[in-house]
Amino acid sequence: MEDRVTYGEIRAWFLGSYYSYCKIKLSHQSSWAEGESEVGYAYGELENSFELPIEKLMLEVIALILSAGRSPEKVKKYHLDTISKLLEEIEISSTLEDLPFDEVVELKNDLRLLGVC
Repeated sequence: MEDRVTYGEIRAWFLGSYYSYCKIKLSHQSSWAEGESEVGYAYGELENSFELPIEKLMLEVIALILSAGRSPEKVKKYHLDTISKLLEEIEISSTLEDLPFDEVVELKNDLRLLGVC
């Protein structure tokens, strides 16, 4: 498989943005606006950062996992719809064959947790 960002790297970048946003909120002592979230901020920072469909899929899965069911229904639907489109676009089994075993297990478990696969 061509050079790509790993699931762990995407998660680390996402969590880095999540963490930074929370620190900014604390340092400015600003209250949270309705609909504002650290997950939304981190997603916004990374959403146009990837070219490969598998990387985009990983980002969507991470965003949903880290929202832990707290996001509005329309946000959840957006991510699930994006995941569905990406799964239609790529042949998931052959794509997963090119990934390291531990990464495949983790991604499949997360997709199962979200009720996608």
